[in-house]
Amino acid sequence: MNTNNKLLASTILATASLFVAATASAQHAAPVDTAPVAALTADEAMGSTLSSPEANALQALITNDWLEEELSAETEAGVLMTVRATYAQNVFEPVWTKKGAQSLKRARADLFSYGIVASDTSADLLENMIDQRFNGETSEARAEADLRLTAAWVRMASAVSGGLSDNGEAATSKTDKPSMSMVQKNLIKAAKGDADDVLSDMEPTHPQYMRLKKELKQYRELKAEGGWLAIPAGDAIEPGDTDARVPALRERLEREGYMEPETWTEALLQTIGLDDSEATDETKDASVDPEMVFDTKLEEGLKAFQRHHGLEDDGVLGDKTLAALNESVESKIDRIADTMNRWRHYDDLGEKYIWANIPSFMVEGWDDGRMEISMKTIVGMPSRETPVFSDQVEYAVANPKWYAPVSIVKKDKLSKLAKDPSYATRKNFTVIDRATGQQVSAASVDWTDPASAQNYQLIQGPGASNALGDMKIIFPNQYSVYLHGTPGKRLFDRAQRTFSSGCIRLENPDEMAEWIAEDDPVVSKKDVEEALEGTAPERINFTNETQIHITYMTVTVGEDGTPYFWRDVYNEEGGLMMVDKYAPLYIPQTEEEMAKASTSRKKG
Repeated sequence: MNTNNKLLASTILATASLFVAATASAQHAAPVDTAPVAALTADEAMGSTLSSPEANALQALITNDWLEEELSAETEAGVLMTVRATYAQNVFEPVWTKKGAQSLKRARADLFSYGIVASDTSADLLENMIDQRFNGETSEARAEADLRLTAAWVRMASAVSGGLSDNGEAATSKTDKPSMSMVQKNLIKAAKGDADDVLSDMEPTHPQYMRLKKELKQYRELKAEGGWLAIPAGDAIEPGDTDARVPALRERLEREGYMEPETWTEALLQTIGLDDSEATDETKDASVDPEMVFDTKLEEGLKAFQRHHGLEDDGVLGDKTLAALNESVESKIDRIADTMNRWRHYDDLGEKYIWANIPSFMVEGWDDGRMEISMKTIVGMPSRETPVFSDQVEYAVANPKWYAPVSIVKKDKLSKLAKDPSYATRKNFTVIDRATGQQVSAASVDWTDPASAQNYQLIQGPGASNALGDMKIIFPNQYSVYLHGTPGKRLFDRAQRTFSSGCIRLENPDEMAEWIAEDDPVVSKKDVEEALEGTAPERINFTNETQIHITYMTVTVGEDGTPYFWRDVYNEEGGLMMVDKYAPLYIPQTEEEMAKASTSRKKG
C-alpha cells in the first residue's frame, strides 16, 4: 500500500475510533451491546493475504458511500458506520475468507428454520458473489463482491435478530478493556467462518419464540405429508348426529393430532360401551353406518380443537368452528412465522415481567425464566382496541375510584343519565362541574347536551359496582391503559373477551398485585392484603422492576408444547401474504377407497 493510502487508512481508522469514543458517554443509559475487543493476528485481521489493489478498490467503494446506497433503506445509519469502521480497522482489505463464505451459505440455508424466506439473496446469487470474491477478473470486482457478502450478512442478521440496532456506539466498558460493537465483532467472526453460528446466537431466546420454532418444523412436516382437506359447508352437526360430513371431520382432527386414527366401527362400539370381543352381529347391523356417526370420541376431539382455537368448546360443528377447521396448513405456517417475527422485535423482556397477550385473552407473570401466575383477561373491543406496547409497573391502587374518561361518558353514560339521572347515585357516581370544581346533582345537568361529557366529570367511588373492581395496576403511558379488576366476572366465561374500552381487565387483579409485591424490597404481599381490607383508596408504590409487555400474538404454545391458534380479533393478519388461506375441499371417497383408508388407519 502506498504512503498516501496508508495515511488515508490511518485517518479513517482514527476517525472511527473517535466516533466510538465520542458517543460512548451519550449511550451510558442504553442497553449495552458491546464486547471486549479480541486481539487479532495479522492474518486473522486481513482474512486472507490479498494484494493492495483490492484494498484500494474497497477504500474507494466505502468512501464513495457504496454501503449507504446498498443498505441505507434497510438498516440504521449507525450500523453502516460500524461496518465502515470494521473495514477501516482491517486496513480496507477484504474480510471474507473462503471458510467464512461457506459458512454464509449455511447461514442462508438456516433461514428457513427461522421462518424467514431469503428472497433477496438467492442461493445462485450468493454462489456468484462467492465466486466473484475469490475468482473475479479484476480487483474492483473482487472488492465489490466482498462488500456484497457483507451486505448479505447484514440482511440475514437483521432478519434473524429483528433488526440491527447496534449503532456502533460502544458504551463505557465495565472493565478496563476497550469495547467494540457487537455488529463489528459478529461480522468479523462470521467472515472468518462462523456465519451460521453467529446467526444462531442472534436469534431470540424468548420461551414462546423457541416453542414456536419447534411448531414451525412440525407444521412444515404436516404440509409435506399433504396437510388436510376442508370440510364442506352445511348445517351444524351435534354429538349423536349422523351426517355425511362426519368422515371429513374425523379425518381433519386426526391430521392435526386432536384424535388418534381408528376405524369407524371401533369408534361406534366404544361409544355404546362395547369392544370388538363383545360385538354381536346385531350391533354390527348394516343399517347403522358407523362412519357417519358423530360419536363421543369425535366430540372430545372437536372440543380440544375448539379450546386450542379460541372457540367455545361446545363440541358442535358450527360456522366459526368450521372456518377454523378449514384454515389451511400453509396459513398456519404463515401465522407461526409471522408470530416468530413479532417476537424478534422484543429484546430483553426483563427478569420479572408480565406478558398480556391480546388474542389469547390471557396474562402471565414470569420471574427468572419461569411462569409463576396466569389468569384470564378482557381486552378492548375492536372499536376501542387495546394498544401494543411495553412499560414498567410503578404502583397499584386498592379500592380505586374511577374517573370516567370523556370518551366513555359520551359513548356509554350520557344516554343512561339522560333517561334516568338517578343512574349516577345507583352506580355510586359523583358529578363534578369542571368549571367550578364543585359537586353537583346529576338531576341538575342536561345530559341530552353532548357537551355535558366535557363539562362534567363522573367519579365512581370504591365499591361492588366500581368499574375497576377492587384493584388497578398502573404503568403510566400515553394510552392511559392499565390493568384492573371488574364487577362483571361472568364475562370471563366467554371464549372471546373483547368487551373493554381499551384497558385490560384481570380475572384476579388482587393476586397479580400480590405477585408483583412478592420480591419488592419495600412493600410486601401483606401490604397489598391489608390495603384491600379497607374501603378507601390506598396507593401501593412498587420499587422493584416489573416490566409489562402487551402483545398481539395470534399463535402461542403451551408449556406442554401444544399450539394455540387464536382468533385474529383486530384483523392484524389482514396483510399477511398467505398463499392458501383455506384448505382444498374434502371430496367423499368411494366405498372401495373408504375401505382401503379404514384398513390403513387400523394398521397405523
